[in-house]
Amino acid sequence: MPPTIRSLAKLAGVSPATISLALRNDIRISAQVRKRVQELAEKEGYKPNPIVSQLIAQVRTGQSANYKCTLAVIKTAQHRKDAEEHTVLSWNHASMERAAELGYTVDHFVLAREPMRPQRLAKVLETRGIKGLIVTGPFHDDDIAAKYAPLWERFAAIILGERPDGTSLSSVINDQYNTVRQAMIEAHRLGYRKPALCVHPYVDEILEYRLTGGYLVELRTQPWQSKLMPFDYMSEGKKVFQKWFLQRRPDIILTLHTEIRAWLEEINILAPRDVGLIHLDHEPALADWAGMSQNHHHAGKAAVDMLIGKIHRNETAFSSFPKCITIKSEWQPGPSVKQQ
Repeated sequence: MPPTIRSLAKLAGVSPATISLALRNDIRISAQVRKRVQELAEKEGYKPNPIVSQLIAQVRTGQSANYKCTLAVIKTAQHRKDAEEHTVLSWNHASMERAAELGYTVDHFVLAREPMRPQRLAKVLETRGIKGLIVTGPFHDDDIAAKYAPLWERFAAIILGERPDGTSLSSVINDQYNTVRQAMIEAHRLGYRKPALCVHPYVDEILEYRLTGGYLVELRTQPWQSKLMPFDYMSEGKKVFQKWFLQRRPDIILTLHTEIRAWLEEINILAPRDVGLIHLDHEPALADWAGMSQNHHHAGKAAVDMLIGKIHRNETAFSSFPKCITIKSEWQPGPSVKQQ
């Protein structure tokens, strides 16, 4: 017979209510007792039924059967503009859409707009009945401030977007490595033979060099006439970029930076007449570019699915083996390239 709350209570010498709270990692039970109960449950092979647990929670709170709980998107960007760019807006729409499909609601917190101490933020989250957090960047110095660590002990939490250095939270990200590889394959299919990658080195760094990695692998895989090393884009580096282009003469450039098109036009280099251009994070507003759609909408939905799973399993705190879901990109044809 499988173990129950009552049988675990007898073995642990505590009440069934204590067992129930400890298995939910409720902070009203001391950390020592929670650890002892959870180890006992694992040893005895106890498996909670998440559906029953959710129904009991709804009865206790008087909620309808359609409503499950509230999730939160925590935008940690230091500048408000970073919390309002197209990727984040797409994540917002998708997370709310997916949450609604599954009976959840989503609250949004923009720390650049409403700075809050971690203790205050935790209090607000608990008051609103929030059970899980989707945390987005960009993160300062490629890290989540240590002061927010207590939140991961109290709530289920995941990262959406680039993973901060050394994080132990599970995450959902675009498959940047294969995004570049697929862009290179499309460039070769169109007949281009002298590709170049032009991205900011800091962007590549926070993406764990997956952009450069995908590019260099495809340089080895496909038969190219020229194999140029990646060019480091800098916002103030127009003259350096123009000089590099005239010296190296790539026939197609993979980039994240739309301004290089104007830089090229200043030296009478037009796309697609003289050079092909591929944007590695294509969006509908870039109708005059070809590129890779990173499917941010699907990433937002996947983040909600991952977080709800953690809530059902009562998973809080950092994981020794964090998971990562990667989202595939799709090629978007456009007038910045042509068949060679």
